[in-house]
This record gives sequence, C-alpha cells and structure tokens, in this order.
Amino acid sequence: MAGQKFTVKEESTLLEYLYTIYPGRSKTGIKNMLSKGQIVLCGKQTTAFDAKVHKGDRLEVLAKGVSIARSHVYSAREELEKTGVRIAYEDDNYIVADKPSGLLTISTARGSASKSGHKEMTLYAILNAYVKVQARSRRKEDLTEGRTPDRSTAKIWIVHRIDKGTSGLVVFAKNERAKDILQSRWKELILERNYVAVLEGDFPEDSGTIESWLVENPKSLKVYSVPEEIRGAHYAVTRFTVLARTKASARDINGHTAQRPYSLVQFSLDSGRKNQIRVHSADRGCPVAGDTKYGAVTDPFHRLALHAESLVFKNPYSGETLELSSPLPEVFGRIVF
Repeated sequence: MAGQKFTVKEESTLLEYLYTIYPGRSKTGIKNMLSKGQIVLCGKQTTAFDAKVHKGDRLEVLAKGVSIARSHVYSAREELEKTGVRIAYEDDNYIVADKPSGLLTISTARGSASKSGHKEMTLYAILNAYVKVQARSRRKEDLTEGRTPDRSTAKIWIVHRIDKGTSGLVVFAKNERAKDILQSRWKELILERNYVAVLEGDFPEDSGTIESWLVENPKSLKVYSVPEEIRGAHYAVTRFTVLARTKASARDINGHTAQRPYSLVQFSLDSGRKNQIRVHSADRGCPVAGDTKYGAVTDPFHRLALHAESLVFKNPYSGETLELSSPLPEVFGRIVF
C-alpha cells in the first residue's frame, strides 16, 4: 500500500474517497493512515478527514517512516515562517527567500552581535537550519524505501545579499556548483531585478538612468559617488521610474511635523553594488525614507523604505524562466499614493 499514487476520479471528502480505493481495509486502519500523516493530497501532507477532493487531484500514500520524515520538513517550514521569512521558490539547487526588514542576510565581517551581546539571527542561519532538516528527512526516506542515502553535508551558499533594513527577495544556492553557475553567469541568468522605494522629496525626473562610480569609506562604511573611476571604485548603473508622488504629514528627526513630499519609485539594477539605490537616490536629493545614513530626515515606517519587489531569472538547470515577486510591505500604505 505504501508508495501508491492515485488520481482522484470523483468529487468527495478525503476520508470517504480513501474508503472507496481501499474497500478491503478497516475504517480504523484508514483513519490511522490519515492521523499519522501518510496521506499526501496534491503534494501536501494532510490529516484532515473532511478535506475536499476533486476530480484530477493527485493522491499519494506514504510509508510510516517517510510520513514522519516529511512531517519534520513541514514543521521546519512552519518554524521558518514564524521568523517572518517566506520561501518564494525552492528546488534542489536554489532557494529564493522573502526577507523581512530588520533581519541580516548574513553575518558581517565585524560580527553581528545584538545590543544584549548575543549573536544576531541571520537569514543565512535560518535557511541553513531548514535545509539541514530537509537533508536528514531525505536520508530517512531513502533508508525507509531501501535507497542509499546521500551523506553529503547539507548547507546553503549565499549568491547575493540585501541590506538589513531592506525587505524582499534574496537568492541562495543549495550547493556550491549552483552558486558558482549563477554568480559566474549573473548578467545572463538574472534577467530582471526590481526594487520599490518610498523616497523623501519630489523626485526630479519621471524616468531615467543614474550612473556613477561608488566608493566605500573603510572607517564609516558609508558609500559615496564619484564621477569617474578612482582606486577602489565600482561602476554602478541604476534605472528608475517614478510610480507616484504625494504629500503626507510626517515628523522629522527633530520632532517637527509637517506636510512633506514623497515619491514612490521603482528601480532596476544593471549592477549590484553595496547601498547602490540608497546612494543614487540621495544623489538626486531624495533619500530613501528612514535612511538617516544617507540624509533622510523622516522615518514614517520605522524601517528603511526599500523593498526588493521582483526577480526574473533563468534556472540554469531546468532552463525555466522564473518570475518571482514579493508584495509591498503593508506599512508602506501609511503614505497613500
């Protein structure tokens, strides 16, 4: 019975349908299969007796050992989501995570201790723990079903990162080869990468391109623009489109409240330099709201108002073009455009 797969032929509840495909098995035995997580409906493990099944739905019956192993993965996914992280895409080689603002992508070179002195949680650590659970569960499945388990080390590799205050999509690889392929063919495989930001001020142009060389001050870690190449500078190209402009009441860092102009702007990157959008926005006299590092005087959302909204990339293994998106944070709605 374990390992069997079915295609549902008629509308019913899950329990009633199981009775019809296993007429010789006791009702108690079938209920036990459900309660122990051995039933997978349309790719999702379920214990709901009254779940609706529809014609064409896929149904799978798992061995007990396999069902336990998979339940651990589902539990790990639930724990991951409690941290505010959402998995936007996942296969055997890549994970694209939707990161909340305030979470580091990965520990910095100077360390990532919190104010209490404890090591600060990172997206990398959260995802690394998740894939380790996946690997352990997969090994249990293999042993249960008589296959030789994969004993290789389970971990993730960072492909790129976004700032702690920025929310949105970040790509990780599940093996070193997948990381190397995507990084070495970045411009070929990353077809589109868009951000949306709420900027202070009335952005001076409706659309266009910002180009400069970016240099980081090693002491302050602040990045600034220079018009031509100098030692340590990196060429950066940012394309922008103003989506909307408005005025809203906001309090500045000195406690003064006034009506202030804001712009909602979409950015796409031809290059991915540190703080690139933040610096180029400030260069136009319109820093990202909440970004006091680069000149913002208001913080209407109590976070950096920058969001990695969408990502289009060609999967080098499957050849599939993936179009992924992350909804704008709800707090951005405090300023109505």
